[in-house]
Amino acid sequence: MPTPLSTRPAGRPLTASGLGRTVDAAPPQDVPAVAAAVRSAALGSGLALVRDLRLTEQDFRTLVHHLGHTVDNHYRSGGSDLLRLKGATDPGAVINGRGALPLHTDGLLLGQQVDLIVLYAADVRGPDAADGTVVCDQLSAWRDLPEDLRTILEAREFQYRGRDSSHFPDDVQDGWVTVPVHRDYGRVRSLNITLPFADDAEAGWEVRVNGLDEPATEAFFADLGRWLHAPEYCYTHHWRTGDLLVIDNQQTLHGRTALADARTRVLFRGQVVLQPS
Repeated sequence: MPTPLSTRPAGRPLTASGLGRTVDAAPPQDVPAVAAAVRSAALGSGLALVRDLRLTEQDFRTLVHHLGHTVDNHYRSGGSDLLRLKGATDPGAVINGRGALPLHTDGLLLGQQVDLIVLYAADVRGPDAADGTVVCDQLSAWRDLPEDLRTILEAREFQYRGRDSSHFPDDVQDGWVTVPVHRDYGRVRSLNITLPFADDAEAGWEVRVNGLDEPATEAFFADLGRWLHAPEYCYTHHWRTGDLLVIDNQQTLHGRTALADARTRVLFRGQVVLQPS
């Protein structure tokens, strides 16, 4: 079972389970003050949202460094204080592409601790669309989990293999690696998992359950995915230029829906730990 956190802060949450808070980060030009406000809200509720910020690349980097210590980054596509997610159409680019990403834990395939994920919409264009970033209150979803799903999460090992050569280093793509299903870095015990990509999608990674055959694995992930995506646990953010999301990677899982054809979007992403290892 997940380790309970302290009571979530007052104010209207973004999901029925209590995930997330909208933050008034005025004055927006005071980047350290914005960082302090969103850090408190994200750690208290799992997710902080600020609208209508205008950040330069340097402002974003400053914000990231005020939130924590940047992760020792081993990805090919960018650094932990600024990775540009451009919704690229390059062949083979999945993580930085336009397709959907299933719910996942950042840092899982590299065995890295990531405490906060920072996403900022630098440029969003095109007609309003249903595409967005999905954040799941995994602590509440895990607490309420049906027993058949819980049994597999408690008793089985999950194995992963990276597929996106534009993003992952070679050693992540060399073969299957077993990753603990749970994690606890001293703040909260939570799930340390990803869901698989849809069968008809180009996959950025593969996941399987050790000891389950393929039909049983597919059925398990289908049931788990439906549970984690239930509206009471999930918030979908539809981006506008100037939006900032700070996500607690220990309390949540996150993913994205596919970008609509006429939509272009550039997000800046940062990753930090609260205390260096």
